[in-house]
Amino acid sequence: MSTLLYWLLTAVGICGMFLILIAPHEGGHFLAAKLFKVRVIEFSVGAGPKLISFVRGGTMYALRAFPILGYVRMGGMEAGDFDEPNGFHSKHPVQRIGILFAGPLANFLIAMLLITGFELTQLNDDPGKIQRVLAGTPAAVAGLQVGDSVRSVNGKPVSAPGFISAEENAHPGQPLVLTGVHPDGKPFAVTVTPTCTTTAPVVCLIGVGVAPRVLTAQTAIQDGVTFPFVAVKSIVQGIDALVSGQVKGGLFGPQGLTGPIGIGAITAESVSQGPPTYIFLVALLSVALGFTNLLPLLALDGGRIVIVVIEWIRRRPFDRNMEMNFQRWGLVALLALAALISFLDIQRLAAGQFTGIH
Repeated sequence: MSTLLYWLLTAVGICGMFLILIAPHEGGHFLAAKLFKVRVIEFSVGAGPKLISFVRGGTMYALRAFPILGYVRMGGMEAGDFDEPNGFHSKHPVQRIGILFAGPLANFLIAMLLITGFELTQLNDDPGKIQRVLAGTPAAVAGLQVGDSVRSVNGKPVSAPGFISAEENAHPGQPLVLTGVHPDGKPFAVTVTPTCTTTAPVVCLIGVGVAPRVLTAQTAIQDGVTFPFVAVKSIVQGIDALVSGQVKGGLFGPQGLTGPIGIGAITAESVSQGPPTYIFLVALLSVALGFTNLLPLLALDGGRIVIVVIEWIRRRPFDRNMEMNFQRWGLVALLALAALISFLDIQRLAAGQFTGIH
């Protein structure tokens, strides 16, 4: 791959990642607002100068130059129009909570679709189907190829993805008779002697790789649906490890919090590692964005939801101007934190401390 093509793919991968994260999140807010008949002034994906914009149905739709942010401007959320009949604050608390929750929900749904969609392209109910053959290994010398299906080893049927590996290690240094069929349906039978390590623990290999698990349409859908829950659990465990000091350096250490620059660097690395790594990373980041936005912090969806719930319980609204000022200060604090983390990301990259994908 030429250097120019590599950098082009990397740039497309990074921009695509941010768009996949931002556009559905803001789209969730937008669709929920439209559903509850809230006036939407502007639906914008990206930040900075407008690249494309048009007005339809009283709403301006815009694509802006920098794809790292986005927003939905709704009526009733700015000074002077808090009481607008079709504004955000004029709607029932359940509807306002629905509008705020719709953004993170869209991120979770996108993650589900990414995982399910990718796995549906990798369906494999054949535990002996060879996915890779290492050059120069006994398997390659014997003529085994990608796409061959190994049906038996020493007369025993291949019943699970780890069966071949288990037989390799169960008979160190002894020939294995593999039978199966080629992709064209022609049968084959080859004798392969595994190569084994000379130090403990002894590991024997013939040099083939099969799918780590049987993957059907049902398991693909199950993996997609459960992915956000598994990812959130991992994120919470990671944060706990950072806060409790289990990870050296803590929140702001080499393996600590990362911002847009660090995420861009990780995405660039994932692009070079191929579609599976890239898709998994984007799905994980989508869950992380949705989960983070549900945290009860000012300027985040979760913080706004808390305010709506408190207003609902106390049966009267807060002073809207005061609330808006608090939200602005919360946004300033978040931007300051993002700037600090971005500065640390630059330091990590410059010092070669960035851990990347692991």
